[in-house]
Amino acid sequence: MAKKKSRRKRKRGDRVGFWTLARVWLVAAALVVVLLLIVGEIAGSGGGVAFFERVFRTRDLTPRAARVDRAVSAALVEIGASGVTSEMEERTRGRHHWPHWETKGRLPRDVGIYEGNLAITKAVRSAGGSVVQVTEEGPDWRGLTKLEMHIALGDFETHRIVLSESTEEPAPRAPAEDRPKVAIVIDDLGYNRSAATHQLISMGVPVTISILPHTPYTAEIANAANLAGKEVLAHIPMEPRDYPEVNAGEGVLLTSQTHSEIRELARSALEDVPHAVGANNHMGSAFTMDRARMRVVMETLRSENVFFLDSMTTPESVGLSEASRAGVPAVRNRMFIDSTLDEHGTTDVESKLQDLAAIARRRGSAVGIGHPRKDTISALARLLPRMEEQGIELVFVSELVE
Repeated sequence: MAKKKSRRKRKRGDRVGFWTLARVWLVAAALVVVLLLIVGEIAGSGGGVAFFERVFRTRDLTPRAARVDRAVSAALVEIGASGVTSEMEERTRGRHHWPHWETKGRLPRDVGIYEGNLAITKAVRSAGGSVVQVTEEGPDWRGLTKLEMHIALGDFETHRIVLSESTEEPAPRAPAEDRPKVAIVIDDLGYNRSAATHQLISMGVPVTISILPHTPYTAEIANAANLAGKEVLAHIPMEPRDYPEVNAGEGVLLTSQTHSEIRELARSALEDVPHAVGANNHMGSAFTMDRARMRVVMETLRSENVFFLDSMTTPESVGLSEASRAGVPAVRNRMFIDSTLDEHGTTDVESKLQDLAAIARRRGSAVGIGHPRKDTISALARLLPRMEEQGIELVFVSELVE
């Protein structure tokens, strides 16, 4: 006959059974919660992306979206899009947050829908994005076609771009016997006397030097460049979109300033750079969109008898139209020849110079802007003579203003 368990042992067994059951219920509840999170995550994101990527990657997509937007802006500048406007809204889906841009503009007459699509697609892919949909609408009664592009990071659309073919007449081409002209401008000088700066000034080809005002070596570099036969510009700091997080430098022109303040700061910048025959904007992706304030800048440049180079830090700049309105000779930058291609800071100056030469051959002339980096200056010293051998005429930027 089996021995009965004592009351103490029975109580201990009951307690063990209770906690075992409780642990089972806790595990089951946790599994249910995880399952609900998975379902919610997939439903909220639209599916199509692995769950673990959704859970563990950064929820704020703003930095990646901003990188794609910079690539889009650069592509629009390079193809010469005009009348560009852009509106941004914040979007949220599930746990993810990102900016979305609606961008509209016009293609130049000599750039077709296919070329525009190709240039933007290439830039977007280099920045880690993808073109998920492309449609063409038209031609309309004028025979013009409209391009619409949707750009995304994974399942999250960051851009809708609509570009229309232009009704404007193409710019007159240079006579066939004239060589295509290219002007190289190097920005951001003034903070140091580096070996790259010395090499730049000593370069035996026309290169335009753009110097920041109110820096430790502004006057010294301007005097040395002038003595070496180089052309000098005043690189006027203007408000970027991410101001004040990004410091544009002393004497920056701001959209919050009065017209008289802007006029005084612009005049001070010009006076601080000896031998300056023109000016271009340093940063300014916010300021150069402000028509009223750019008008004040142009009036100041006209009174000082200097020309304007629009650096085109945003395709939405109104610099050229306001310069034309004020009667200021002006020209625009076509590309930054040492802009980074990816998040690792990779640059390809040789490829950019080839692209710049192609634009010059198509349009008759082109301006490219670089920076006083060692690799950039070394590449220019090696490649610019080669461009001349290939039929490109290197000129100072003043020779291209209109």
